[in-house]
Amino acid sequence: EDVVRTQVLRTIFTLSTESPELFGRYAVRVPDFSKEVHSPTFMENDLVDGILWTSLGSSLLESKSNVLKPRLKLRTNSKMETTALIETKSLAERSISGFETMCESSKKALEDLKHSVQRAEDHVLSDDEKAKYDACKDALGNIRRFANCMSNCPSARKMWLDSLENRPESTASARAKILELKSTLGTLPSFSDIGIEVPHHGHKKDDDKRCADDAEEDMVSPDEDEAGQKIQTLKQTRKDYGTIIASVRSSVKTVALALESQTSVGLSLRGQTPFDVSSKTD
Repeated sequence: EDVVRTQVLRTIFTLSTESPELFGRYAVRVPDFSKEVHSPTFMENDLVDGILWTSLGSSLLESKSNVLKPRLKLRTNSKMETTALIETKSLAERSISGFETMCESSKKALEDLKHSVQRAEDHVLSDDEKAKYDACKDALGNIRRFANCMSNCPSARKMWLDSLENRPESTASARAKILELKSTLGTLPSFSDIGIEVPHHGHKKDDDKRCADDAEEDMVSPDEDEAGQKIQTLKQTRKDYGTIIASVRSSVKTVALALESQTSVGLSLRGQTPFDVSSKTD
């Protein structure tokens, strides 16, 4: 049920960004619906979706360029309409607050991810440590998905930038958070497989020296087998780490370019690095 609900909301958002003056303006002015997608609870449960929905609402309802445009009139009394207008004044603030939360959680996840890889060098990660490692990947998946939206959906990017402009200090705050992420990425170590030696279990005899009575396979001791598994796990963990960091670095660059596009033209937001982020809603 939650998966279907999430997909329906994302479909409505896509339609709203493609037709903001008709579908989008209607969606953000339906009282019960806008109350749902603009609520703090929605932002907590679906961080990226919350940022995008509050940005959409801010762009359509708070932007100076839209002040003189006709607005959808709903069947409601004047008291309800006044309340709705008062609530929309904080949409830009909610949008940047969600973005700041995403950046902070990404910074923490990068540090925790680094520590997980370092622990994997000493011992096989426990179930709790693996769960924390997976949680880091999920947290970093947020900025990946947000960057993909900025790169592949120009309308959504414009609405997010509009919401930043609707609050004077938001653009500077967003740029500062992106700079902090760049700084964190710059301090992360680059793990490699140099120095890792895979143990060789026994000796393989040359064919010309192999006799019929020497056909036994070399036996592997439990300790050697465990050491081999540990090394293979470490190598895979390092590989995953490198893929994730490269993806986050690309995502941060995409968001930075989106911010620069406010004052520059001709900047390309393409070039994302593939990163498979599994989530409970996809």
